[in-house]
Amino acid sequence: MVSLNMKKATRAWGGVISLCLLAAGIASCAKAEAPTEAASAGQWNKASALGIPTSAPLVGPGPGESKTINLPSGRNYILHVPKDYSEDQQWPVVMVFHGLGDTAANTQAYSLLDSAEALVAYPQGIEKAWSPAPYAKTTGEEDRAFVADILDTIRATYRVDDARVFATGLSNGGGFAAYLGCTMPEVFRAVGTVSAAYYDAIHQGCSDEPVARFDIHGTNDPVVDYHGGTRHDTHYNSVDEVMQQDAKRNRCTGGVRTSRLVNNALELNWTNCEEPLQHIRIAGGGHVWPGGEYDKDQEVGKGFATDRVLDFFGIPGRPSGTQQT
Repeated sequence: MVSLNMKKATRAWGGVISLCLLAAGIASCAKAEAPTEAASAGQWNKASALGIPTSAPLVGPGPGESKTINLPSGRNYILHVPKDYSEDQQWPVVMVFHGLGDTAANTQAYSLLDSAEALVAYPQGIEKAWSPAPYAKTTGEEDRAFVADILDTIRATYRVDDARVFATGLSNGGGFAAYLGCTMPEVFRAVGTVSAAYYDAIHQGCSDEPVARFDIHGTNDPVVDYHGGTRHDTHYNSVDEVMQQDAKRNRCTGGVRTSRLVNNALELNWTNCEEPLQHIRIAGGGHVWPGGEYDKDQEVGKGFATDRVLDFFGIPGRPSGTQQT
């Protein structure tokens, strides 16, 4: 398991301020006061304190349950609550973004991430896509506002650990997760991407703030080529190019440590970084969530991507029937 650098403990309140800037403007933020450690979601509604209109569900899912949350904006997401959820502690949040043409419900089914000891949100993209990909019908600002609204509703209803908010996704959703880490580093503790589509726009206007990054990609991906290319008449970066950018951003000054996993999969860890950077290259791997419910080849074992993403995030939970790789 990769240990995340905890020197960003102050990120939690900074993330709330960032969301305020997105949703309400600087004037409303000026009135906000930082929460105390003792404040819970039920005792202190951060969104209300900041003057942000909240769209929190009156009745969310209970422990071990999932429910579709419909927001006043007309957008929606599925929220899953861990079976051992309790108000006695704060909980991490994992946001999981589907690929192009897919749905939140399908992503929930194949990713196996309901096994996480976390509040897991599966947002639904407009026309099943995410910005800033060339085919998206939304802008980056619109999708970031949607993300802020989701976090608002979860915080207002459940006890959330603002220092442990994470993003992951597949393909177009993986590219969007990377975009969130790039543009909202004060909100997201770490980002994990799978077979991500790294269109150039994802890295434009990127913050130079380091963010813990994890990536998985197959070398025989027929949809998003490992070595980069063009789709929808738009250039996208190779995995190597993206890892080089992330290494620079995370101020990695050491070498790359490589270890062999199952079936010629390689794990690459950059060293002496301000935030962890890890990539898993699956030789012969295709465009799939490795080890997910729809992975027919299972080259790296059931639950592989789910297991490794959660390990990187430092979140307990493992899909049933899986073993540590």
